[in-house]
Amino acid sequence: MALIELKDVARHYQLGEIDVPALDGVSLSIEAGEFVAIMGQSGSGKSTLMNVLGCLDNPTRGRFLIDGRDAGTLGADDLAALRRERFGFIFQRYHLLPHLDARANAALPAVYAGVGPGPRGERARALLQRLGLGERLHHRPNELSGGQQQRVSIARALMNGGQIILADEPTGALDSASGAEMLRLLRELNERGHTIILVTHDAAVAAHAHRVIELRDGKVVADNGTPAGHVPPRELPSDAPPVKEGGRLRRLQVQWREAVTTALLALKGNRLRTALSMLGISIGIASVVSIVALTTAARASIETDLSSLISGRIPVWRGNPALPPGTVPQPFRPHEIDSLRALPGVKGITLNRQLQLTARHQSRDAMLEAIGGDGNTLRARKLKVVEGRYLNAMDFESRSQVIVIDEKSRDALFKKNESPIGKLIFVNPGMAPDASAQAAAGAAPPPTAALPFTVVGVVAPEGGAFSFGSWLGQLYLPHTTFSRKLDARADVDNFDVLLDLTVPPQQVREQIIHRLKALHGREDFGTWNGEEEFRKFQGVTSAMAALFAGVAAISLLVGGVGVMNIMLVSVSERTREIGIRMAIGARQGDVRLQFLIEAVVLCCLGGLVGVALSWLAAQGVNAAQDHLHVVISWAALGVAFAVSSGVGLVFGTLPARRAAALSPVDALARE
Repeated sequence: MALIELKDVARHYQLGEIDVPALDGVSLSIEAGEFVAIMGQSGSGKSTLMNVLGCLDNPTRGRFLIDGRDAGTLGADDLAALRRERFGFIFQRYHLLPHLDARANAALPAVYAGVGPGPRGERARALLQRLGLGERLHHRPNELSGGQQQRVSIARALMNGGQIILADEPTGALDSASGAEMLRLLRELNERGHTIILVTHDAAVAAHAHRVIELRDGKVVADNGTPAGHVPPRELPSDAPPVKEGGRLRRLQVQWREAVTTALLALKGNRLRTALSMLGISIGIASVVSIVALTTAARASIETDLSSLISGRIPVWRGNPALPPGTVPQPFRPHEIDSLRALPGVKGITLNRQLQLTARHQSRDAMLEAIGGDGNTLRARKLKVVEGRYLNAMDFESRSQVIVIDEKSRDALFKKNESPIGKLIFVNPGMAPDASAQAAAGAAPPPTAALPFTVVGVVAPEGGAFSFGSWLGQLYLPHTTFSRKLDARADVDNFDVLLDLTVPPQQVREQIIHRLKALHGREDFGTWNGEEEFRKFQGVTSAMAALFAGVAAISLLVGGVGVMNIMLVSVSERTREIGIRMAIGARQGDVRLQFLIEAVVLCCLGGLVGVALSWLAAQGVNAAQDHLHVVISWAALGVAFAVSSGVGLVFGTLPARRAAALSPVDALARE
């Protein structure tokens, strides 16, 4: 059985509506171990025949058999396996990859056979030494002469065994001495058992072959046939045995390593373009990470402050808008409040005593709100002392007429930059709007004369925090003084139920409503579930954070489109490289993986820069203020890299698929 057999093979090309026959009914057979020259002038079809013989192109008609196996029935990956295992190519223009040295170029076919770097590097070194390039192992193609480059391509052709050597005009780009050396090497390879198929237009070169097949207009016009007495070799001798193809797992490891290495070399070779492409991804990642970090810090600060104010409590107040006109809501009596303390889930009850009144200092007066304070007031209302002191135990015990004011009250009653500490404020509860209500309720009427209070401190909301307050300024006086001097009523108009959270807050609220409704005979009060409203607020802040992150992600989308564009340009620029890799045995999946990895590496590098930028931005924000502490967490780092990889996969898919879909013969033909 012949090693290679063509039966009525034709290859036609369509140029618009014109059908161009490059091969027209070629039938021939080639035995193993032959040295065959295919000769013809330009346009005779010899290069097309070589492409068909090397499984780089498919015939339009006819059958092409290799060891009796019909190549026309094989898929792209099976054809790649044939090229990898049986063929070696020597091109006129060498077709070496410029970013690899001589040894790496020679070892490249073994990468797609799944051979590890050690064994394939050693075999490449042995082959190059055999060809006289032992001192040029680490030289790149632009550092080698034409003859040396062609010898590197011979080593590459022999890397996986090279049973069939296809040489396309191997002497066309060489001087006469190098051309003669090339022909000598081909004869030596043939003597060692390799099948040599030499394509040339030079009769003098063809004369070195044992058999000459002449083509004209896509047809065989002369063929002196297999030499008489030719005996096909039983084995394929070589300086070193052919590399053994690795298993599937080993092959994947080698391919991934090669893909990452190639990606880094390709990105390094176009530094400016790589930097600009990374910039888009970096800005997108930095925007997303920074916005997420800022919103997370803001949410944490706001929710912490708000939680301390409203979470874990249920405010209850007198009055209900749903009451019939003319109905007067009842205040809350001590026994009613005591009955609520026994409800499951109630940790305690805080009574809120406050009163609007008129305060005066010298010629200035203002309507303010007086609040009976205790030792927990500052913490509960998220206040801090900014000047002077707060109320102490002696003030509570002696019912002292001392007072702590907030910044609104200070601005209303005192001149700018005037210290209020030690100054007297006169309060007149008799002029308060609530005075008549107190009298109607049967309580002792408030004094009508203004009462003097000494200012001992000034308070303000803690930095950036929420605090209780109103549009009025607030005065804090001992709760004992408040009950005795301003409001002696036992009843209260509002209070807070503190929760121990062992019972769901909504259930506690329902119990409070049921109990008070039974005591008052109607629902003349209002309640508010702070815990439930806090959960709703958290939902709103989460949605807002997602919205901000989504807006920031638009820049990441733009960066991804830029990466896709750059990768498409890269595929266009490296079409010949793709053809070389396919010719030496790369599968479509190998090519697709290479460009996908390159896109992912590009995006991950951009993501790393973006994370660094966002970290620097966070440090700048933290240094500029102390209200928010912005942290770039490890989770954000992981998400950034995951997003970067995802962008690379999504936007690198189209260029990778386009590269893998290229025909080897078309890719090799492009400049």
